[in-house]
Amino acid sequence: MGKSKILVVDDEQMNVELMEGILSKEYDVVTAMSGTDALIKVEKTYPDLILLDIMMPNMNGYAVCKNLKSSPNTMSIPIVMVTALKDKEDRIKAIESGADDFLSKPVDMYELNARVKSLLRVKQYYDSLMEERERLLIFSSALNSMDDCVIITNISGDIKFANPAFEKKYGYSKDEITRMHISAIKHMESNLMLDKDSLMQDTKHEWKGNLVSVNKHNLRLNMTIKCSPVIKDNRHINLVFVLREQA
Repeated sequence: MGKSKILVVDDEQMNVELMEGILSKEYDVVTAMSGTDALIKVEKTYPDLILLDIMMPNMNGYAVCKNLKSSPNTMSIPIVMVTALKDKEDRIKAIESGADDFLSKPVDMYELNARVKSLLRVKQYYDSLMEERERLLIFSSALNSMDDCVIITNISGDIKFANPAFEKKYGYSKDEITRMHISAIKHMESNLMLDKDSLMQDTKHEWKGNLVSVNKHNLRLNMTIKCSPVIKDNRHINLVFVLREQA
């Protein structure tokens, strides 16, 4: 992974150079000398964190922070207000504008590094969650559009999820499905075993076969079935079944 990118915003060159000197050994530092310039730099560089001075001419830190926190594209960027202001009202105003943390001038090097590391860690967690959410949305979209029936169970065979194709072919509602064991779809004439004991004996390997199945309305269905284990931290936590009606 590359270095995290930090935007330092202050209208005084000395303050910018001070924070840049402290942070540049560990991070890529981008600088801006005004509120307007800060918004342009954010759009161009999309930093991982912003150190934002409050007292700037024309567009102060409150306005910059509020602007960034009101946009879906930039609202997740942590913003640390850097200020010499001590009044409670000023801090309340900064919180209302969306600030995530504060630093008082003159900036202490150790406190600056600690705040930066902490907020960058939170940002990384957030980014990871958003990436996982995106993967889940893609996975969900794929499952919902499949013609094959897909069932996800625990390793005992209790159904946790079934896609719309299964609901349509088997006639069960979502509420009914989550109270079912997968053995409920097995026809009494089927040689393939789907009871709890059979599943627990062989959950480590993918397997497939033919299943004589039955839906809610007692319609017999001849299906091919494939079972794949889901593994997390070297433990088998779920089973995924894919069923397709034989031609």
